[in-house]
Amino acid sequence: MKSGFVNIFGRPNAGKSTLLNALMGEKLAIVSHKVQTTRHRIKAILNEKDYQIIFSDTPGIIKPEYKLHEKMMQSVKGPWKMQMWHC
Repeated sequence: MKSGFVNIFGRPNAGKSTLLNALMGEKLAIVSHKVQTTRHRIKAILNEKDYQIIFSDTPGIIKPEYKLHEKMMQSVKGPWKMQMWHC
């Protein structure tokens, strides 16, 4: 069986959670017209007969202005560093 990781990064309100829900075939992440709805990293695992994919949906990448923004960006920096290390 093959497996891999997919980190979903992008700007706020770009459709990252909508993409995750579509790829998984069910609603796992909240979707809203409001910016910064996703505040923590959301992980999902897709299991198929021949492969397994681990998805990570992150908050939109912003310049932190408040403590809440700083915490949200910490959940983005972790997978970003991991992704850059694996490239």
